Amino acid sequence: MKIDRRIGVLSVAAAVCAAWLPQATRAQESAPSGTVLQEVVVTAQKREEKLQDVPISITAMTSEQLQQRGVNSVETLNAMAPNVMVRPNQGARLISTVSIRGSVAGQPAIWFDPRVGLYLDGVYLGKSQGSVFDVVDIERVEVLRGPQGTLFGRNTEAAPSTSSRVSLRQVPGSVGVEAGNFDHRVIKANVDLPRFGIASVSLGARKEQRDGWAENLTGPDLGAVDSNAARAAVKLDFTDRFRAVYNFDYSSAHNTPNPTSLLATSGWSGTFPTVLGPAFAPSFGGAAALQLTTAIQNALTPYVRTSRPDKVSTNGSGPISEDAKTNAHSLTLSWQVGDRDEVKYIGARRLLSYEDRQDLDGTPLAATATGLAAPFPAFWGMTTYYNRHTQYQQDSHELQWIGNRDRFNYVVGLYYFKDDGLSTGNQLFTLFGQPTQRSEYTSSTRAKAGFAQGDYRITDQWTATLGVRYTKEEKSGWTHRYLTTGFGGPFLSDTASGTLPFTPYSADFSGTTPMGAISFKPNENLNFYARISKGFQSGGFSSEVADPRVVKPFQPQTSVSTEVGMKSTLLDGRARLNVSVYNTDITDQQLTQLLPGTTQSLVVNAGESTYRGVEIEGILLIADGWQVQLGYGYLDAKYDKYPDNPIVCATIPGFGNMCRTDGTRVVDTASNRLPPFAPEHTVNLNLDGRLARGSWGELRALLDYTYTASTYLYAVNESRTAANIGGQYWADTDAIPAQRNLNARLLLAGVPAGTGTLNLSLWGRNLTNEDNQLGGIDFGMFRNVNWREPRTYAVTAEYKW
Repeated sequence: MKIDRRIGVLSVAAAVCAAWLPQATRAQESAPSGTVLQEVVVTAQKREEKLQDVPISITAMTSEQLQQRGVNSVETLNAMAPNVMVRPNQGARLISTVSIRGSVAGQPAIWFDPRVGLYLDGVYLGKSQGSVFDVVDIERVEVLRGPQGTLFGRNTEAAPSTSSRVSLRQVPGSVGVEAGNFDHRVIKANVDLPRFGIASVSLGARKEQRDGWAENLTGPDLGAVDSNAARAAVKLDFTDRFRAVYNFDYSSAHNTPNPTSLLATSGWSGTFPTVLGPAFAPSFGGAAALQLTTAIQNALTPYVRTSRPDKVSTNGSGPISEDAKTNAHSLTLSWQVGDRDEVKYIGARRLLSYEDRQDLDGTPLAATATGLAAPFPAFWGMTTYYNRHTQYQQDSHELQWIGNRDRFNYVVGLYYFKDDGLSTGNQLFTLFGQPTQRSEYTSSTRAKAGFAQGDYRITDQWTATLGVRYTKEEKSGWTHRYLTTGFGGPFLSDTASGTLPFTPYSADFSGTTPMGAISFKPNENLNFYARISKGFQSGGFSSEVADPRVVKPFQPQTSVSTEVGMKSTLLDGRARLNVSVYNTDITDQQLTQLLPGTTQSLVVNAGESTYRGVEIEGILLIADGWQVQLGYGYLDAKYDKYPDNPIVCATIPGFGNMCRTDGTRVVDTASNRLPPFAPEHTVNLNLDGRLARGSWGELRALLDYTYTASTYLYAVNESRTAANIGGQYWADTDAIPAQRNLNARLLLAGVPAGTGTLNLSLWGRNLTNEDNQLGGIDFGMFRNVNWREPRTYAVTAEYKW
């Protein structure tokens, strides 16, 4: 069924709802207390509003919902909202790949800005590295879908995910412990100190440890966790109208990555004999080259894994780990100017130190015997090991004026953001016949913006909203890639093939992002809206590329999104149903390509594309103490223009079939391309029920099921025989299978214990023990894969006083 037909059907359905829903919802005002859904308050427009009143597609989860579902970081939000997909980056669990309505980067390096803007306590997180970290005491998570380029602005081409924590609660404190399989252990505590003078102080800490779930025969077990998090909040009430809140967050992790396995001894370009054989033939002769490359492939074949391994082996060339440490400070000053205006300042500094060390080939082979006599090589190196270290600092300042005048609400503001990052890394990729290298690059941003948005209540039923933001950014940096004497050794040369002398670059980018919305609210329980908004993603430089293209910036990506939606409260307040239909047109879409035979990523602008779909969210109180919640997202993504170099495939006599890109021509490959990380369907089903209640407490059962349809790692070619195959990658080899996940929790809450209460629970994740791959890399002649975690379970105890 075409998406156009789906949109048409839902538009008709919305019109029908307009006719009968006012009568169906009129009785809610007299509904008895305790039998209606809890009202949800969000801050999507820089002020507190009811979720059902805001003309934006939002999924909001409260502290209680987050705790019940075990959400304590962004990685656990996968599929919990329509058209939302969260994955760990390939080989790096502390780097997130977040896709909302198909908007995604898939590029973890600091020279690239994330597509989805992540905000913590109103502060934008500038990079994907280190974006997976524990957050202590989450109060609320809001997931905004669609471009939010007016109020959130900086590079929020897709919707930002906003989480804010309890700043200073009136609950004195809590302490909890958790224990589970793989020697999983968690201890956490939160306490609000007694108020003294004008000051209130809240403290929290969390520590998690877990053994690796995949035994490594040649190094540390993989999948291990050792993380710490702490937070402190201080509120100073200088007067009834002037307040300051300081937040400090600390997070550290010393983990081992999930296992990387060799998935296949073939890739988009071919196999070892077909890709490397012709290259070696002039030096060794055709027969010897075929024998050499066949020996390499035969040595690798026993290590191919098509299901999740319990045991793995790494090269042993160096340590395998992933470390991250963040220190974040934020200060919010609020001044109530009269009864209708507030001036707010948010200043923040975030420091990140990130380092990962990984073996990418999925085998323990440092060298493979070729079986050839001299002068031919007796061994061929198979090491694909790297380490990477990043130092990053960001500073931001935001000034807001928020006010209301009877029927008019508004927010006006100024924003400044700067960051500086340095990434260095040593690489030992002897698989490609390369000597050891060192990659060094920097990335700096200076961004300024001004914004304004206001909504005017035309009548009691109609409200119009207009907003605009102007952004100007300066991007700069330098790149240096050179050969070293041994791994991590001193400088050797930066003039050889595959290296780059010290090269600086800089460029300016700017964009204007307006938005407009109109909403019609016939009564308190029904709200129709239409919205149009523009998104802007700044340009930049592909700082990892070791050739002259590094100084040529990729251009900004822009989008225009239109959306119509309905938000309704039904059955005397016992149900909510929200529906939205959207269309997003993207121009100069930024996509990542892996240069053949290297680990260097190049960002290109792919022309034009269209992302459109449907989102449905519903929640129903089916009985006293029983609630069911459903979320569904449909996404139809396609390219409209995608100029690229074509792929040429041919049979090489004596070796076999090989594919390569033809850099002399450009063709439009759009009709044969499928976008990455854009699953067609996402489903979330949650059941929360009270089994029993008494003076001893309340016994509850929770089931949580999510489904994410299959997607792709790259912008792949759908057909291998089409006339316009281009770039790299094939749909039949570079797909990520559909992901199904079933979680459950049995909770005994509110058990009286001394002066407080005790909560006990037994929970399990991935109860069906699904073992699909989560990601991987296609190197052209072989492919690796990263696996999802196996079934985990634990018991928890939390005491509140």
